[in-house]
Amino acid sequence: MHVPQTSLSAEELRFLDEAALYLERPSFLLRVAEFVGQPAERLLKLLPERAHAMVGQIAHSALERAFGLAVRSLSSRRWPIVGKWRPAAGPRLHVALTAISGGAGGLFGWPGAAVEIPITTTLMMRSIAEIARQNGSDLSDPETLMQCLAVFSYGAPKLEAMESAFLSWRVAMASAVSEAAAYIALHGAAGLTHSTAPALVQFLSKIAARFQIVISDKLAAEAVPVAGAVTGSLINAAFTDHFNRVAEFHFGILRLERLHGVEAVQAAYRRAADQAAGHRPNKALL
Repeated sequence: MHVPQTSLSAEELRFLDEAALYLERPSFLLRVAEFVGQPAERLLKLLPERAHAMVGQIAHSALERAFGLAVRSLSSRRWPIVGKWRPAAGPRLHVALTAISGGAGGLFGWPGAAVEIPITTTLMMRSIAEIARQNGSDLSDPETLMQCLAVFSYGAPKLEAMESAFLSWRVAMASAVSEAAAYIALHGAAGLTHSTAPALVQFLSKIAARFQIVISDKLAAEAVPVAGAVTGSLINAAFTDHFNRVAEFHFGILRLERLHGVEAVQAAYRRAADQAAGHRPNKALL
């Protein structure tokens, strides 16, 4: 029986410090605001009212498509959407692919987001899955794939004061992840026809509530009156890179928990989060 080592190395503690700096203050909006040369508050005001109304629908559509990819991959043991490219193609390829889809979407302005964002999210799901695999997670386990989807909920700012910590939101998501994974383990791809099953509805709704915040940020940045296709490509690259970083920290923390035990790793992360609370966001991490 494997006994976790409770002592973390200096390198592992540095990783937790970086994770806390990023995860406690997700920086996507700040990053793109700096890129387009507009204050974050002004960006949100640029988003048309009709686009605000579309955000929730776009988020759900994007997550349902990524969810379908994940479930079908369990039965087929391959990743169907992008032909011969498997997750082993790596996150950099997926950043490039989402930049291309963002450029195409940018040609049609923000209305093109209804088509572009589900495609981009599906590509990001593949990238996140590769990051999970690199950190020792088993992609044949439904719970791993539900954790991949849950990454889209970790990349948004807090919704309420009580949700101020990454670990707190992980606890809030834990039962939804487990129940959705158990349902898919029982029903497999046939579960996709049962999209109204309470376990799946709760799971996707929790993620969508936070994912749509980041989508709003992305659409707001794309509403800046500059060259749409170029801006769309660069913002999509930043969008994908943002969730790749969230995934690297999330699955890196899960890997450390398997090595050292949940209690030791989470205690170290909480200390790092307390320190991060007294820091401004590190521009090197943005």
